[in-house]
Amino acid sequence: MNKQVIYAILTILLIPIGIFLVFANMAGETSVPDSKPVVITTDNIAYQQIAKAIAGKHGKTELISNVTDTAQKAKFKKSELIITDTHESQLLTRAKQWRLSARLVIASDYITDGKSYRNIYLSPQTTLNMATKITDQLSDMDPRNRNSYVANKQNLLTKTAKLATIFQNLKKNKNVTYLATNQSQELMMTQLGYQSASNDVDKLDDAAMTSLEKKMSDKKIDFVLTATQDQTSHDKRLITAAKKDNIPVVTFNQVLPQDTYIWSWQLSQLRLIQKALAQ
Repeated sequence: MNKQVIYAILTILLIPIGIFLVFANMAGETSVPDSKPVVITTDNIAYQQIAKAIAGKHGKTELISNVTDTAQKAKFKKSELIITDTHESQLLTRAKQWRLSARLVIASDYITDGKSYRNIYLSPQTTLNMATKITDQLSDMDPRNRNSYVANKQNLLTKTAKLATIFQNLKKNKNVTYLATNQSQELMMTQLGYQSASNDVDKLDDAAMTSLEKKMSDKKIDFVLTATQDQTSHDKRLITAAKKDNIPVVTFNQVLPQDTYIWSWQLSQLRLIQKALAQ
């Protein structure tokens, strides 16, 4: 075999190797552009905080307080994922009206006892549930960044580990009876397995109020749950009776304090209940 034939064979063999190396070099130098952030909207700051924690840089979370406002309406119409407390949310009404194709995560869908509750976001169990549901939806919508969403959820679960532990420990207390001056925390109390001494104190007549005072005097009520906003005559009467009979009073604020994460706020509420039951 002469030299010209050998050179020709070597050339033919080297061509595909050269092409491979060129493409490999190009692939190494070319960065994959980031995907467009998922547009998430909600009407609840608690869910905004959870969604931001899960989505990270791969999501843009907007708080919509007035969907008829021109600027907020424009943001809402770009929604790819909508997060709300219940099906009664105005966001869902408008989404249907404007035929938005956004996915939905609705907290009330994950309550299994069939009852209707207010302020579902106040429950620690809701925070934990929503972290998982939001992660699932984002991972399905944007599988390219699934690992990031899952990692972010794990980080959030680490931050809420104390919250989850105290919640589970409080559930171990049996035969707990509480009296609430409003029902905003009914879901959490039900999840804890605690019994309410009255469903609506403001509708009670004088005889029923006297009966509740007697139960406190007889130590048949473990603690009274009230909010800073509860200032009716019935509320004040029951709080006065509780203090007179040394029944612990747990006071909370229904409005999430500014610059406070929902999971930190919930942890402080659980610690107050924990303290009350230890008295």
